[in-house]
Amino acid sequence: MSQPTLTLIAGSSRTKEVLREQLDQLLGDYISVTSFAVDEGLPLEWSDKIILYSSEAAKLEAEALSTIQSPKVVVGNRTIRHDYIEELLTLPDGETVLMVNDDDQTTVDVIESLYQLGINHIKFVPYKKGKMFYDDITIAISPGETHLCPAYIDTVIDIGVRPFDMATILKMIDHFDLDDVISSKVSERYIRSMITLHRKILFAEQKATRTTEHYQNVVDTVDDGILAINRKERITLFNHRLEALFQLSAKEVVDQPLKDVVDEELYEFILHDTEENKYLSMNGVDVVAFRQHMEGEHTIVVTFKSVNQAFEIEKTAQREQHKKGFVAKYDFDDILGEHPHLTECKRIAKKLSMSEHPVLIHGETGVGKELFAHAIHRHSLRKNGPFIAINCSALTETLLESELFGYEEGTFTGAKKGGKKGLFELADNGTIFLDEIGDISSTVQAHLLRVLQEKEIRRIGGRKIIPVNVRVIAATNKNLQDKIAEGSFRSDLFYRLNVLHLSIPPLRERVSDITLLMNYFVTKSGNWMKIDDDVIQRFQTYDWPGNIRQLKSIIDYALVVASGSTITLNDLPHDRLQKISTEPSTLPESSMEANEHEMILKGIKERNDAGKSASRNHLSESSQGSTTPLTPQQVRLRLNDLEREGYVIKGRGRAGTHITLEGERYLAQLQAQSR
Repeated sequence: MSQPTLTLIAGSSRTKEVLREQLDQLLGDYISVTSFAVDEGLPLEWSDKIILYSSEAAKLEAEALSTIQSPKVVVGNRTIRHDYIEELLTLPDGETVLMVNDDDQTTVDVIESLYQLGINHIKFVPYKKGKMFYDDITIAISPGETHLCPAYIDTVIDIGVRPFDMATILKMIDHFDLDDVISSKVSERYIRSMITLHRKILFAEQKATRTTEHYQNVVDTVDDGILAINRKERITLFNHRLEALFQLSAKEVVDQPLKDVVDEELYEFILHDTEENKYLSMNGVDVVAFRQHMEGEHTIVVTFKSVNQAFEIEKTAQREQHKKGFVAKYDFDDILGEHPHLTECKRIAKKLSMSEHPVLIHGETGVGKELFAHAIHRHSLRKNGPFIAINCSALTETLLESELFGYEEGTFTGAKKGGKKGLFELADNGTIFLDEIGDISSTVQAHLLRVLQEKEIRRIGGRKIIPVNVRVIAATNKNLQDKIAEGSFRSDLFYRLNVLHLSIPPLRERVSDITLLMNYFVTKSGNWMKIDDDVIQRFQTYDWPGNIRQLKSIIDYALVVASGSTITLNDLPHDRLQKISTEPSTLPESSMEANEHEMILKGIKERNDAGKSASRNHLSESSQGSTTPLTPQQVRLRLNDLEREGYVIKGRGRAGTHITLEGERYLAQLQAQSR
């Protein structure tokens, strides 16, 4: 005996497949199902004893395309698939979502079905064809029509094609006169799935309640006041600590508009202020409020700490900084020497330390620029804050950027989870020492200029602007004005760094300190050794291009190889004491020429040390009181000679003239000869 037949007509092929599968599972043993989809095309005409439509919209579309003859027509009712419900239950309470379907009426039907199933913790907005933007909506739900969702929607949840409900299945059973046993089996299958669904909903509600109670208990136990608001500016969290501070109960304020609970000053800080924290006085209590945005949940969380707590946190942070080594280790007493040049340099440095302006320290390699930076910090008003030093020439551009400014999570392969704070953030309320500043790239120069101008940084890969309160001390052994003329250093950055200038004299200009330094290095090593007079004399006549660092390394070498109780010339590393020639390739032909060279080079160096360039007119004017006054034209000719020998660099136009390192050595030789 052949089975009775049923014709199913759906709007789309996907809907047809899902509904056909449902009918086959429940009734396939008893009836034969033929199915069609409007979007696949329909026969021009056909007939069957019963036709089941997936929706009223599908019925209207099918009747417009074909001639259909049937004594029995049923438009099925649809419900929600229970295996997709769990994802909807995880959406936050009060969330507004867009319901997307291919027909206005079916869209409303889906929303009603969800409300009937107990999914009432979220607000549904029906999708309208042609409308592609909906205010404050970032989540969309669709029963198999996700391709219709607006492209800007971040999160799209597909709850699958809706199956027929039990009432429609029972209509089919009744139409085909299936016996009670079959009807009971089909009903049992359907009811079992519904029971599973309702169990899930009940369990989810119970779990959500327990979770909410747990989180409330947690925030009630902390010492900080905690306030949270949602995107609608309504209060969603108000803990016990805050109840005491505001003298209001949580029941009074939760779900109330923020502006109805806090004063105008606090309201503006929470919603509009660019700063992340603010000092406030509330009901006689001094507090600091800290604001944090939770972008993914469209929530703002504000914590309130008493001022005393904030001070304790700051002290703890300082202790941790000390543990990490972010502390200045040297004072001015650690900078050894009694030469007037060094004494004057220390006097100026102590004056500079009391200012908040950036400091640029200039000096040759090994003169102790970092020691001065440590000492300046320890004598500054920031002495209790962190001190962080970094050698800019030791890192590549990319690595230096990430070290100075930090990065966000996922910025590059190997980045730390959660991102990383940069040294400027770690040095907040303290000092950062940038050694070898003349070697940084143009990219890092631009970022550093922003820090100095705006007092803020942005991590690599981040969008958040982070304010920082850091004093910058920079050091270099290069002539930055030469680099400006070459185009490798920004003039605007130079003038930002060179607000306060400190020039440290090289060791050859304070020869009288060499004996003192030698004795100190020997004593510090723990060795009881004398230094032969020949060694002292040799050291005092050496040029010391590596300055104090070179002196220490040679003393360390001699202490290791010396066989007796006295360091002699035989114990010295002679390869490291080779005389670096300071003889000019063309010596002055007369004492008058030597005097002119000395006068011009001295005038250029004095201008350069003051952060200025030397013009021909200035050099001519300064020579008028000497025994060899020069006209601007004569100065120009002398400068041409000095430039050919590599002692000066002449800039174009108003750039002026700058002395080179070789020029400084030549000047030192001329000054020694004239004594």
